[in-house]
Amino acid sequence: MTRGPRKTLWVAVMDGSKGLVFRNDGDAVYPVLKSVDIRDQDVPPDREIQSDKPGRVFDRMGHRSAVDQGDAHEFAEKRFVERLIADLNAAALDGEFDQLLIYADSESLGEIREHYHDALKSRLLEEFPLDVVNEPVDKLEKRVKIALRPD
Repeated sequence: MTRGPRKTLWVAVMDGSKGLVFRNDGDAVYPVLKSVDIRDQDVPPDREIQSDKPGRVFDRMGHRSAVDQGDAHEFAEKRFVERLIADLNAAALDGEFDQLLIYADSESLGEIREHYHDALKSRLLEEFPLDVVNEPVDKLEKRVKIALRPD
């Protein structure tokens, strides 16, 4: 039996403050995940980021109201996962991997989908709305094995 070329599988695991990228040095039956990239960001609560009271606006009737400044904590988390996806897009364009699995919390997954490059989309096997960024590697390997098993 002749086998085709071996595919390079990457597994990206992320949430708003931590991102891990692994390469599978094993196979579909016995995945062995090796670290490619690890990123950590300390995102303090919004109350610690915002230093001033919100600005005020006045309408024609003389009424004033506060201007919503947005949630700086949420913005920092959004930017973090967008940077991770930008780097995965670049790696896909450079041909660094052939297949990709993404595990991310639901909110992050919703944010990153719109930033997928076509090169990344064509390599994406599946995405999972799971927050597993703090799971040990052996548990992630079991998840990968389940994801790669033929139906």
